[in-house]
Amino acid sequence: MKLLAVFLIAFCGSLRAAEPLFETTRLFALTPQNKPNHRIPGLLQAPNGDLLVICEKRNDGPGDIGNHDIVMKRSSDRGTTWSEEIVILDDADLVCTDLTLGLDRETKKLWLFFLKDKKQFAHLTSTDNGLTWQGPVVIHDQVTRPEWDKLPGKAEAKPYNPKSHAQRWERGWHQRYGCGPGHAMVQLATGRLLVPARHREDIGKGRLRSFAHCFYSDDHGATWKLGGNIGLHTSECQFVVLSDGNVRVISRNESAEDAPDNLRHLTSISKDGGVTWSAPQRLEELITPRCHGSVERLDAETLLFCSPASPFRQEEHPYGRYNLTVRLSRDDGASWSTGRTLWPHPGSYSDIAVLDDGSIGIVYERADKGSTHYWDELHFARFHLEWVTFGRETPP
Repeated sequence: MKLLAVFLIAFCGSLRAAEPLFETTRLFALTPQNKPNHRIPGLLQAPNGDLLVICEKRNDGPGDIGNHDIVMKRSSDRGTTWSEEIVILDDADLVCTDLTLGLDRETKKLWLFFLKDKKQFAHLTSTDNGLTWQGPVVIHDQVTRPEWDKLPGKAEAKPYNPKSHAQRWERGWHQRYGCGPGHAMVQLATGRLLVPARHREDIGKGRLRSFAHCFYSDDHGATWKLGGNIGLHTSECQFVVLSDGNVRVISRNESAEDAPDNLRHLTSISKDGGVTWSAPQRLEELITPRCHGSVERLDAETLLFCSPASPFRQEEHPYGRYNLTVRLSRDDGASWSTGRTLWPHPGSYSDIAVLDDGSIGIVYERADKGSTHYWDELHFARFHLEWVTFGRETPP
Protein backbone atom coordinates (compact mmCIF):
# COMPACT_ATOMS: atom_id res chain seq x y z
CA MET A 1 0.00 0.00 0.00
CA LYS A 2 2.84 2.36 0.88
CA LEU A 3 4.53 1.51 -2.41
CA LEU A 4 1.31 2.33 -4.29
CA ALA A 5 1.04 5.69 -2.51
CA VAL A 6 4.64 6.52 -3.36
CA PHE A 7 4.00 5.57 -6.99
CA LEU A 8 0.88 7.74 -7.22
CA ILE A 9 2.68 10.73 -5.71
CA ALA A 10 5.56 10.32 -8.14
CA PHE A 11 3.17 9.84 -11.07
CA CYS A 12 1.13 12.95 -10.26
CA GLY A 13 4.34 14.88 -9.76
CA SER A 14 5.59 13.87 -13.19
CA LEU A 15 2.29 14.98 -14.75
CA ARG A 16 2.59 18.38 -13.13
CA ALA A 17 6.19 18.66 -14.30
CA ALA A 18 5.08 17.88 -17.84
CA GLU A 19 2.45 20.64 -17.92
CA PRO A 20 3.46 23.39 -20.37
CA LEU A 21 4.65 26.62 -18.83
CA PHE A 22 2.12 29.45 -18.60
CA GLU A 23 2.44 32.42 -16.26
CA THR A 24 1.11 35.96 -16.37
CA THR A 25 1.97 39.14 -14.46
CA ARG A 26 0.24 42.52 -14.25
CA LEU A 27 2.60 45.30 -15.32
CA PHE A 28 0.43 48.42 -15.26
CA ALA A 29 -2.76 48.36 -13.18
CA LEU A 30 -6.07 50.13 -13.69
CA THR A 31 -5.88 53.68 -12.28
CA PRO A 32 -8.72 55.92 -11.02
CA GLN A 33 -10.59 57.32 -14.04
CA ASN A 34 -7.91 55.70 -16.24
CA LYS A 35 -5.54 58.64 -15.64
CA PRO A 36 -2.82 57.85 -16.46
CA ASN A 37 -3.53 55.04 -18.86
CA HIS A 38 -0.78 52.80 -20.31
CA ARG A 39 -1.31 51.59 -23.88
CA ILE A 40 0.22 50.37 -27.17
CA PRO A 41 2.92 48.15 -25.65
CA GLY A 42 6.12 46.91 -27.27
CA LEU A 43 8.28 44.02 -26.02
CA LEU A 44 11.97 43.57 -26.78
CA GLN A 45 14.80 41.50 -25.29
CA ALA A 46 17.97 43.56 -25.09
CA PRO A 47 21.38 42.06 -25.97
CA ASN A 48 22.18 41.60 -22.25
CA GLY A 49 19.04 39.47 -21.80
CA ASP A 50 16.89 42.09 -20.07
CA LEU A 51 13.27 42.26 -21.17
CA LEU A 52 11.97 45.75 -21.96
CA VAL A 53 8.29 46.67 -22.07
CA ILE A 54 7.88 50.14 -23.59
CA CYS A 55 4.51 51.85 -23.87
CA GLU A 56 2.63 55.14 -24.04
CA LYS A 57 1.72 56.75 -20.73
CA ARG A 58 -1.45 58.62 -21.59
CA ASN A 59 -1.63 61.16 -18.79
CA ASP A 60 -5.01 62.58 -19.86
CA GLY A 61 -6.70 59.18 -20.15
CA PRO A 62 -7.03 56.51 -22.84
CA GLY A 63 -7.72 58.83 -25.81
CA ASP A 64 -5.37 58.87 -28.81
CA ILE A 65 -4.68 62.62 -28.47
CA GLY A 66 -3.26 64.16 -25.30
CA ASN A 67 -0.18 64.45 -23.13
CA HIS A 68 1.56 61.13 -23.84
CA ASP A 69 4.98 60.16 -22.46
CA ILE A 70 7.14 57.17 -23.40
CA VAL A 71 7.79 54.92 -20.40
CA MET A 72 9.36 51.54 -19.74
CA LYS A 73 9.62 48.67 -17.30
CA ARG A 74 12.48 46.17 -17.43
CA SER A 75 13.04 42.66 -16.13
CA SER A 76 16.28 40.76 -15.58
CA ASP A 77 14.62 37.40 -14.88
CA ARG A 78 12.54 36.79 -18.04
CA GLY A 79 9.52 38.59 -16.70
CA THR A 80 9.21 37.13 -13.20
CA THR A 81 9.82 40.53 -11.59
CA TRP A 82 9.78 44.02 -13.05
CA SER A 83 11.26 47.42 -12.27
CA GLU A 84 9.28 50.48 -11.37
CA GLU A 85 8.14 52.72 -14.22
CA ILE A 86 11.05 54.48 -15.99
CA VAL A 87 10.42 57.60 -18.10
CA ILE A 88 12.23 57.46 -21.48
CA LEU A 89 10.80 60.66 -22.96
CA ASP A 90 8.52 63.38 -21.57
CA ASP A 91 8.03 65.71 -24.55
CA ALA A 92 6.15 68.42 -22.62
CA ASP A 93 2.42 68.07 -23.37
CA LEU A 94 2.90 66.69 -26.89
CA VAL A 95 1.57 63.38 -28.20
CA CYS A 96 4.28 60.69 -28.25
CA THR A 97 2.63 57.76 -29.99
CA ASP A 98 2.98 54.68 -32.24
CA LEU A 99 6.04 53.28 -30.49
CA THR A 100 7.95 50.84 -32.69
CA LEU A 101 10.94 48.84 -31.44
CA GLY A 102 13.82 47.01 -33.04
CA LEU A 103 17.36 45.70 -32.54
CA ASP A 104 20.27 46.01 -34.96
CA ARG A 105 21.94 42.64 -34.40
CA GLU A 106 25.25 43.82 -35.83
CA THR A 107 25.68 47.01 -33.78
CA LYS A 108 23.62 45.88 -30.75
CA LYS A 109 21.80 49.22 -30.92
CA LEU A 110 18.17 49.44 -29.83
CA TRP A 111 15.79 51.52 -31.93
CA LEU A 112 12.59 53.19 -30.76
CA PHE A 113 10.60 54.92 -33.51
CA PHE A 114 7.60 57.11 -32.69
CA LEU A 115 5.44 59.97 -33.94
CA LYS A 116 6.44 63.30 -32.42
CA ASP A 117 3.15 65.08 -31.68
CA LYS A 118 1.63 62.42 -33.96
CA LYS A 119 2.82 64.47 -36.95
CA GLN A 120 6.56 63.76 -37.43
CA PHE A 121 8.49 60.51 -37.67
CA ALA A 122 11.31 60.44 -35.11
CA HIS A 123 13.47 57.95 -33.23
CA LEU A 124 15.40 57.33 -30.03
CA THR A 125 18.34 54.92 -29.78
CA SER A 126 20.21 53.11 -27.01
CA THR A 127 23.62 51.45 -27.02
CA ASP A 128 23.51 50.26 -23.39
CA ASN A 129 20.54 47.86 -23.39
CA GLY A 130 18.01 50.60 -22.81
CA LEU A 131 19.57 52.13 -19.71
CA THR A 132 19.96 55.48 -21.48
CA TRP A 133 18.45 56.81 -24.71
CA GLN A 134 19.74 59.28 -27.26
CA GLY A 135 17.46 61.64 -29.21
CA PRO A 136 14.86 62.29 -30.29
CA VAL A 137 16.04 62.63 -33.89
CA VAL A 138 13.39 63.72 -36.42
CA ILE A 139 13.68 61.81 -39.73
CA HIS A 140 10.35 62.92 -41.16
CA ASP A 141 11.59 64.42 -44.43
CA GLN A 142 13.60 61.26 -45.21
CA VAL A 143 10.66 58.86 -44.84
CA THR A 144 7.64 60.74 -46.26
CA ARG A 145 6.55 62.44 -49.48
CA PRO A 146 6.04 66.23 -49.32
CA GLU A 147 2.47 65.99 -50.59
CA TRP A 148 1.48 63.81 -47.64
CA ASP A 149 1.91 66.77 -45.28
CA LYS A 150 -0.42 68.86 -47.47
CA LEU A 151 -3.22 66.33 -47.61
CA PRO A 152 -6.55 68.08 -48.32
CA GLY A 153 -9.70 66.97 -46.61
CA LYS A 154 -13.38 67.62 -46.21
CA ALA A 155 -14.55 70.25 -43.72
CA GLU A 156 -15.25 68.91 -40.25
CA ALA A 157 -18.96 68.18 -39.82
CA LYS A 158 -19.08 68.60 -36.04
CA PRO A 159 -18.96 72.04 -34.39
CA TYR A 160 -15.51 73.15 -33.32
CA ASN A 161 -14.95 73.10 -29.56
CA PRO A 162 -11.87 75.19 -28.65
CA LYS A 163 -11.72 73.50 -25.23
CA SER A 164 -11.21 70.08 -26.81
CA HIS A 165 -7.54 69.07 -26.92
CA ALA A 166 -8.27 66.59 -29.72
CA GLN A 167 -10.13 69.13 -31.87
CA ARG A 168 -7.45 71.76 -31.39
CA TRP A 169 -4.82 69.23 -32.44
CA GLU A 170 -6.85 67.99 -35.43
CA ARG A 171 -7.97 71.36 -36.79
CA GLY A 172 -6.72 71.71 -40.36
CA TRP A 173 -4.76 68.44 -40.13
CA HIS A 174 -6.10 65.54 -42.19
CA GLN A 175 -3.05 63.28 -42.28
CA ARG A 176 -2.78 60.31 -39.92
CA TYR A 177 0.81 59.11 -39.77
CA GLY A 178 1.89 56.11 -37.77
CA CYS A 179 4.50 53.39 -37.48
CA GLY A 180 4.38 49.83 -36.21
CA PRO A 181 3.49 49.59 -33.42
CA GLY A 182 5.30 47.04 -31.25
CA HIS A 183 8.49 45.09 -31.88
CA ALA A 184 8.01 45.64 -35.63
CA MET A 185 11.37 46.64 -37.14
CA VAL A 186 13.11 43.71 -38.84
CA GLN A 187 16.67 43.28 -40.06
CA LEU A 188 17.30 41.49 -43.35
CA ALA A 189 20.25 39.24 -44.19
CA THR A 190 21.82 42.20 -46.01
CA GLY A 191 21.81 44.20 -42.77
CA ARG A 192 18.96 46.45 -43.97
CA LEU A 193 16.72 47.80 -41.19
CA LEU A 194 13.08 47.81 -42.33
CA VAL A 195 10.34 49.67 -40.45
CA PRO A 196 6.56 49.52 -41.07
CA ALA A 197 4.62 52.79 -41.20
CA ARG A 198 1.36 54.24 -42.53
CA HIS A 199 -0.27 57.39 -43.90
CA ARG A 200 -3.44 58.63 -45.59
CA GLU A 201 -4.00 59.44 -49.26
CA ASP A 202 -6.85 61.10 -51.15
CA ILE A 203 -8.20 58.48 -53.58
CA GLY A 204 -10.49 61.03 -55.20
CA LYS A 205 -13.27 63.48 -54.27
CA GLY A 206 -11.78 64.09 -50.84
CA ARG A 207 -12.04 60.43 -49.83
CA LEU A 208 -9.14 59.80 -47.44
CA ARG A 209 -7.98 56.21 -47.12
CA SER A 210 -5.27 54.44 -45.15
CA PHE A 211 -2.12 53.01 -46.77
CA ALA A 212 0.71 51.21 -45.00
CA HIS A 213 4.22 51.82 -46.29
CA CYS A 214 7.76 51.27 -45.06
CA PHE A 215 11.11 52.97 -44.70
CA TYR A 216 14.58 51.47 -44.48
CA SER A 217 18.27 52.05 -43.81
CA ASP A 218 21.27 50.33 -45.36
CA ASP A 219 23.85 52.12 -43.16
CA HIS A 220 22.67 51.09 -39.66
CA GLY A 221 20.41 54.09 -39.29
CA ALA A 222 22.75 56.89 -40.35
CA THR A 223 20.26 57.71 -43.15
CA TRP A 224 16.75 56.52 -44.00
CA LYS A 225 14.87 56.07 -47.27
CA LEU A 226 11.19 55.77 -48.10
CA GLY A 227 10.11 52.32 -49.28
CA GLY A 228 7.03 51.17 -51.13
CA ASN A 229 3.32 51.56 -50.44
CA ILE A 230 1.75 48.33 -49.23
CA GLY A 231 -1.82 48.90 -50.37
CA LEU A 232 -5.28 50.33 -49.86
CA HIS A 233 -6.93 49.76 -46.46
CA THR A 234 -3.68 48.60 -44.84
CA SER A 235 -2.75 50.35 -41.62
CA GLU A 236 -1.03 49.36 -38.35
CA CYS A 237 1.21 46.43 -39.19
CA GLN A 238 4.25 44.34 -38.40
CA PHE A 239 6.86 42.60 -40.55
CA VAL A 240 8.31 39.10 -40.37
CA VAL A 241 11.22 37.74 -42.44
CA LEU A 242 10.30 34.53 -44.26
CA SER A 243 12.41 31.41 -44.70
CA ASP A 244 13.34 32.48 -48.25
CA GLY A 245 14.45 35.96 -47.13
CA ASN A 246 11.35 37.74 -48.38
CA VAL A 247 9.28 39.87 -46.01
CA ARG A 248 5.63 39.36 -45.08
CA VAL A 249 3.52 42.14 -43.59
CA ILE A 250 0.37 41.47 -41.57
CA SER A 251 -1.83 44.53 -41.31
CA ARG A 252 -4.92 45.85 -39.61
CA ASN A 253 -7.79 46.09 -42.11
CA GLU A 254 -9.44 49.50 -42.52
CA SER A 255 -11.96 48.43 -45.19
CA ALA A 256 -15.41 49.94 -44.68
CA GLU A 257 -16.99 47.32 -46.95
CA ASP A 258 -16.08 44.43 -44.65
CA ALA A 259 -16.67 46.24 -41.36
CA PRO A 260 -17.69 45.55 -38.75
CA ASP A 261 -18.22 41.77 -38.88
CA ASN A 262 -16.38 40.44 -41.94
CA LEU A 263 -12.90 41.84 -41.38
CA ARG A 264 -9.72 39.81 -41.73
CA HIS A 265 -6.11 40.89 -41.35
CA LEU A 266 -4.45 41.76 -44.65
CA THR A 267 -1.10 40.49 -45.88
CA SER A 268 1.41 41.34 -48.59
CA ILE A 269 4.92 40.18 -49.50
CA SER A 270 8.01 42.09 -50.62
CA LYS A 271 10.72 40.27 -52.56
CA ASP A 272 13.06 43.28 -52.79
CA GLY A 273 13.50 44.41 -49.21
CA GLY A 274 10.48 46.69 -49.02
CA VAL A 275 10.90 48.62 -52.29
CA THR A 276 7.75 47.05 -53.79
CA TRP A 277 4.90 44.95 -52.35
CA SER A 278 2.39 42.49 -53.75
CA ALA A 279 -1.33 43.34 -53.76
CA PRO A 280 -2.80 42.87 -50.25
CA GLN A 281 -4.79 39.70 -49.63
CA ARG A 282 -7.10 38.62 -46.82
CA LEU A 283 -5.85 35.98 -44.38
CA GLU A 284 -9.15 34.19 -43.79
CA GLU A 285 -8.12 32.51 -40.53
CA LEU A 286 -7.10 35.82 -38.96
CA ILE A 287 -10.49 37.11 -37.85
CA THR A 288 -10.29 40.66 -36.52
CA PRO A 289 -12.54 43.43 -35.18
CA ARG A 290 -10.33 46.06 -36.87
CA CYS A 291 -7.37 45.91 -34.52
CA HIS A 292 -3.60 45.67 -34.58
CA GLY A 293 -2.00 42.23 -34.45
CA SER A 294 1.55 41.15 -33.58
CA VAL A 295 3.68 38.63 -35.48
CA GLU A 296 7.06 37.08 -34.66
CA ARG A 297 9.21 34.16 -35.80
CA LEU A 298 9.63 31.42 -33.17
CA ASP A 299 12.02 29.14 -35.06
CA ALA A 300 12.91 28.08 -38.59
CA GLU A 301 9.50 26.43 -39.07
CA THR A 302 7.08 28.41 -36.90
CA LEU A 303 5.54 31.89 -36.90
CA LEU A 304 3.44 33.30 -34.05
CA PHE A 305 0.54 35.74 -34.28
CA CYS A 306 -1.63 37.37 -31.62
CA SER A 307 -4.75 39.54 -31.86
CA PRO A 308 -8.39 39.59 -30.73
CA ALA A 309 -10.10 36.74 -32.63
CA SER A 310 -13.58 38.19 -32.27
CA PRO A 311 -15.64 38.48 -35.47
CA PHE A 312 -18.78 40.09 -34.03
CA ARG A 313 -19.56 43.17 -31.97
CA GLN A 314 -21.85 42.32 -29.07
CA GLU A 315 -23.65 44.27 -26.36
CA GLU A 316 -21.03 43.27 -23.80
CA HIS A 317 -18.24 43.94 -26.34
CA PRO A 318 -19.23 47.16 -28.17
CA TYR A 319 -15.70 47.62 -29.53
CA GLY A 320 -15.48 44.00 -30.65
CA ARG A 321 -12.06 43.51 -29.07
CA TYR A 322 -12.01 40.38 -26.95
CA ASN A 323 -10.80 36.75 -27.09
CA LEU A 324 -7.10 37.54 -27.48
CA THR A 325 -5.71 34.50 -29.30
CA VAL A 326 -2.24 33.14 -30.07
CA ARG A 327 -1.92 31.29 -33.41
CA LEU A 328 0.81 29.36 -35.23
CA SER A 329 1.82 29.07 -38.87
CA ARG A 330 4.07 26.37 -40.29
CA ASP A 331 3.99 27.67 -43.89
CA ASP A 332 5.52 31.14 -43.51
CA GLY A 333 2.18 32.76 -42.68
CA ALA A 334 0.12 31.54 -45.64
CA SER A 335 -2.27 29.75 -43.24
CA TRP A 336 -2.79 29.78 -39.48
CA SER A 337 -3.89 27.40 -36.74
CA THR A 338 -7.05 27.82 -34.67
CA GLY A 339 -4.74 28.81 -31.85
CA ARG A 340 -5.32 29.13 -28.13
CA THR A 341 -7.05 31.89 -26.19
CA LEU A 342 -4.66 33.96 -24.13
CA TRP A 343 -7.41 36.12 -22.56
CA PRO A 344 -11.14 35.55 -23.31
CA HIS A 345 -12.39 38.90 -22.01
CA PRO A 346 -11.76 42.44 -23.39
CA GLY A 347 -8.26 42.64 -24.87
CA SER A 348 -6.60 44.57 -27.65
CA TYR A 349 -3.02 45.45 -28.66
CA SER A 350 -0.23 42.97 -27.97
CA ASP A 351 3.40 42.36 -28.83
CA ILE A 352 5.42 39.13 -29.02
CA ALA A 353 9.07 38.36 -28.26
CA VAL A 354 10.86 35.01 -28.34
CA LEU A 355 13.17 34.88 -25.33
CA ASP A 356 16.71 33.54 -25.18
CA ASP A 357 15.56 30.29 -23.52
CA GLY A 358 13.05 29.56 -26.30
CA SER A 359 9.99 30.56 -24.28
CA ILE A 360 7.46 33.03 -25.67
CA GLY A 361 6.64 36.38 -24.09
CA ILE A 362 3.59 38.51 -24.88
CA VAL A 363 2.67 41.90 -23.45
CA TYR A 364 -1.01 42.69 -23.95
CA GLU A 365 -3.82 45.08 -23.15
CA ARG A 366 -6.75 43.66 -21.20
CA ALA A 367 -9.67 44.33 -18.89
CA ASP A 368 -11.65 42.19 -16.48
CA LYS A 369 -14.76 40.24 -17.46
CA GLY A 370 -17.74 42.56 -17.60
CA SER A 371 -15.75 45.65 -18.55
CA THR A 372 -16.07 47.26 -21.96
CA HIS A 373 -12.67 48.98 -21.59
CA TYR A 374 -10.11 46.78 -23.34
CA TRP A 375 -7.47 49.38 -22.45
CA ASP A 376 -7.57 49.15 -18.63
CA GLU A 377 -4.32 47.26 -17.87
CA LEU A 378 -1.12 45.88 -19.38
CA HIS A 379 -0.09 42.31 -18.55
CA PHE A 380 2.88 40.13 -19.47
CA ALA A 381 2.49 36.41 -20.21
CA ARG A 382 5.25 33.85 -20.68
CA PHE A 383 4.66 30.33 -21.96
CA HIS A 384 6.07 27.49 -24.01
CA LEU A 385 5.02 26.44 -27.51
CA GLU A 386 3.40 23.32 -26.01
CA TRP A 387 0.90 25.56 -24.21
CA VAL A 388 -0.30 26.96 -27.56
CA THR A 389 -0.59 23.47 -29.13
CA PHE A 390 -2.24 21.87 -26.05
CA GLY A 391 0.78 19.57 -25.85
CA ARG A 392 0.31 18.20 -29.37
CA GLU A 393 2.98 18.04 -32.04
CA THR A 394 0.54 19.36 -34.65
CA PRO A 395 -1.49 22.41 -33.56
CA PRO A 396 -5.28 22.23 -34.00
